[in-house]
Amino acid sequence: MTGESQITVTAKSKRFNGEDYTNSVFIAWRRLSRRTFFLSRELGLELFFIPDNPLYLKAAWETWRLLSGRKHSIVFLQLPQGPLLAEAVSLSKRKGFKTVADVHTGFIYPTSIKEYVLNKPFQRYLQRVDLVLAHNRLQAELIRRKTGIPDERMLLVYDPVPIILSETRPSSKINVDMGKTIVFPASWAIDEPLDLITAEFLDSEASRDHVLVITGNYGRNRKLYARIRKLVKYRGGDGKVVLTGYMPDDEYYHVIKHCKAVIAMSSKEYTFPHALWEAVATGKPFITLGTETMLDEIGRDYPCFFTMNKGSLRETLDHCTVKEYQKAWKASIIKAEELKAKSNKSLAELRKIIFEVGTV
Repeated sequence: MTGESQITVTAKSKRFNGEDYTNSVFIAWRRLSRRTFFLSRELGLELFFIPDNPLYLKAAWETWRLLSGRKHSIVFLQLPQGPLLAEAVSLSKRKGFKTVADVHTGFIYPTSIKEYVLNKPFQRYLQRVDLVLAHNRLQAELIRRKTGIPDERMLLVYDPVPIILSETRPSSKINVDMGKTIVFPASWAIDEPLDLITAEFLDSEASRDHVLVITGNYGRNRKLYARIRKLVKYRGGDGKVVLTGYMPDDEYYHVIKHCKAVIAMSSKEYTFPHALWEAVATGKPFITLGTETMLDEIGRDYPCFFTMNKGSLRETLDHCTVKEYQKAWKASIIKAEELKAKSNKSLAELRKIIFEVGTV
């Protein structure tokens, strides 16, 4: 979904209250999030993705051609790319389309100087969009505090529960009993401390008869990949940790469907990892970092939270995959049903508002 060439996908047509919105589009620059892919498919929107470098010259030109050359009812925007927001807002009045900004954490909550410089100047454009989408309750509150956007132009929309492929195939990269694997679906971004996770797993009782599988394109972070390889070798963990690299969807979903548990976490506050929704879709126990966002959304009674303190993940792994696996599994099923209900309710509200926005 995130190759080097431009991607245009026309999703299956859907109708909301009798209105056809296939002339609406969801635009993403540089990197296509799985949330955007599934949300555009759920809403029946055309998906227009342009990979580009941070100067965004090609992306801005291709977006201008798209929005100037065709009539759209609604244009959805995957942030954090501030120039995309500015360009779409500037064109919206002249071309007569409505704008919906799907605000990912990095846009409104920068955690580095680079993120701050790239996004802060464009935050004011959120005041001019027709609808702002937040991903979780605490993030919605943060956006309100930082921008002053009124409640009537803000909507909390959880990720759609992914539709997992019914036909999958095993990967030749993983030659172990899948029922003994604990999977971390990694993006290899800075908010995923994969070296810490690897060290904690190798220290755990779970590592005696389980294997840690870390998916994702490690080419995005070669230095972290080298550190993990060195750590595994030093600790004598060969065969206990598998780094798969990029996997096609049918192989990736095979791993998620047949593993024992999923580690789904981000060290960034206000972030709800998409991998957790994949665990929800497949009914797998999920082990996650206890940020305030996750505690708020999942509930503090869930038994498989961990902290960044040394030994915390090791203890959680042992509790939720070895000592009390059945209890952890039952707790995850209950929480999964609650999260599915949240997702479905928020998507129904979004469909209703899309109709209202598109017909004003």
